[in-house]
Amino acid sequence: MEEIYPQTIEEATRLVYNTLNQGDSRYNNPEAERTLALFILKKAISVKENPFPKLSEPKQEEISKHFVQGWEKQIAKTLLKIRGFDDLQIFFEKRFLGSVPDVMAEKENLVVIVECCSCRVDKIIEYLSKVDEVWVLTRGEKPWEERLLFEKMQWFIFQKSVNWNKIYNNLQKERMEDIKKIKSPFDNL
Repeated sequence: MEEIYPQTIEEATRLVYNTLNQGDSRYNNPEAERTLALFILKKAISVKENPFPKLSEPKQEEISKHFVQGWEKQIAKTLLKIRGFDDLQIFFEKRFLGSVPDVMAEKENLVVIVECCSCRVDKIIEYLSKVDEVWVLTRGEKPWEERLLFEKMQWFIFQKSVNWNKIYNNLQKERMEDIKKIKSPFDNL
């Protein structure tokens, strides 16, 4: 597993954009990208690229169970099983914190969220406030394929790092200050 250490806000923002947005304009959110990039730069969140173990191609009937991202969800399930989760501990499209992660695994006191392909950038900090790890599987050639014309799928792991509490608490304070500034029509009554 190789930790990624961007040195500038531009590098960190590019990492966030390429990993989470992946060219999907539905998820363009420069403010959220910058916030996550700052968390990475300030060592509140670490990002690691994990190499894929040798994987077999999932069976078509497993892939077709999913409306979208069937390949990626099955790859996520396989990786989670390698990590020690069993079928009863792995959930697809389960509601969590007002969002719906593609895959979620829970056992004892370990929770892992997996997002497949592009996703909302703000989910990473939101999820890490409650779970241990957030994985992102990017679009690309599947780990068992060897076509050199296409980019390979990548597996990134986001985790809380040494400065998580300090940076996260500061973000929460800023958000509370922003909420306090909001005026209601009833304020002048």
